[in-house]
Amino acid sequence: MKLSSCLAAVVGIGLTPGAAAHQVHGILIVNGTASPPWKYVRDVSQFLNMERLSPADEYPKTIPQGTSDLNSSNITCGRRAFDWAAKTETADVLAGSEVGFRVSWSLNCTNHYAPEYACGVSYFYHDGPGQIYLSRAPNDDLESYEGGDGDWFKIAYAGPASNSTWTLRGTPDWNFTIPATTPPGKYLMRIEQFWPTGTDHSQWFINCAHINIIGPGGGTPTGFAKFPGTYQPGDPGFNYLPRGIYGGLEDEMRLLDYRPPGPELWTG
Repeated sequence: MKLSSCLAAVVGIGLTPGAAAHQVHGILIVNGTASPPWKYVRDVSQFLNMERLSPADEYPKTIPQGTSDLNSSNITCGRRAFDWAAKTETADVLAGSEVGFRVSWSLNCTNHYAPEYACGVSYFYHDGPGQIYLSRAPNDDLESYEGGDGDWFKIAYAGPASNSTWTLRGTPDWNFTIPATTPPGKYLMRIEQFWPTGTDHSQWFINCAHINIIGPGGGTPTGFAKFPGTYQPGDPGFNYLPRGIYGGLEDEMRLLDYRPPGPELWTG
């Protein structure tokens, strides 16, 4: 696909000067140790037939899901992620331990296809919150579990750090704790980070890891969601753009008033 055609095809989902980089979260972190990319995280398909500039160029995978895609199966674990389910390994994780996702690729340049496209450390690029969900695979068969028909419960949230900044923006990793009483078994662990643009064109960056939670259990997760199903275009949590984001006055942003979509956190 030629560059001009490629840019035209995606202009409606964020290739504007203020939104010139996206990310994928292909690295799982367990107790501070990072895995190779896509070892424990389901890979995703690239957008349309976008040309990769080098074998290491993952920009075509980073094109986000949009608000209009919230009822697509791609909102579950990313674009056609189930195609890689059988090729994804499962990481053992102790309940009560720290795990995380690392941004495995982001393009932090103003011009996506400039010769100097490799711009250093990858990080969460867009302003906005992040959330982590778990869904137990039926019969503990992760390789056959797409996730869209399952129940998901939320275990972590990263929101605003202040009235004018978001916690994840500009950081490479997001670490959090698996609740100590999580029932043992094999789970999809879903990360979502999104840009709540306030124009009904939110952008969604989603990936899922395969994990085997080991522990005594004893907890009963509550507050289930469906993906797709729970989120709908127009939900207040997706349309939150105080004037300060990408231009405007920081003292008018009031990010601490933000309330995320979905159920309440389950902490065990």
